[in-house]
Amino acid sequence: MAVKTYLAWYRDGRMDESAFRSVTGLLAESGMSVEHPALGCGMLLNVEGEQVKLPRGRILELVGLSVAPLFIELWLSADTDVVCHVRYVVPDIQILTFEFSGLSQEEHEQVEDAIERLVQRELEATLALLAEVGGETAQEDDDALVLYSRCRAAAP
Repeated sequence: MAVKTYLAWYRDGRMDESAFRSVTGLLAESGMSVEHPALGCGMLLNVEGEQVKLPRGRILELVGLSVAPLFIELWLSADTDVVCHVRYVVPDIQILTFEFSGLSQEEHEQVEDAIERLVQRELEATLALLAEVGGETAQEDDDALVLYSRCRAAAP
């Protein structure tokens, strides 16, 4: 079975703080928390990839403000996280990309299940759910496929 490196959820409309709180609540039902289980705070990754501790509410507020892309850690346990990249394209399309690096097969399945349940509950807002299997595709290629139904031709 090929291993997915990430899932990208393309969503119509920007989430305000309340809508993102609902999304994180749905993920929490599957064991994915914005709040680190031992530290009691959330964490963003800065431009250098270092953790920045913030209260959970502040992270939800920042996503709701839609001012810039954010990298949020969603915790499965005190030492296992999934990085969620929240970004925006065109005026009102939001993309949440969940990265699967470093997960065991069981954790991988747990996260994939959680995201699929989230998308099912948010189906009316969902434009696409893309899975990257092996390798890497440029975000621009994914964006072009979803937003404009086209991909860049692969180099020979």
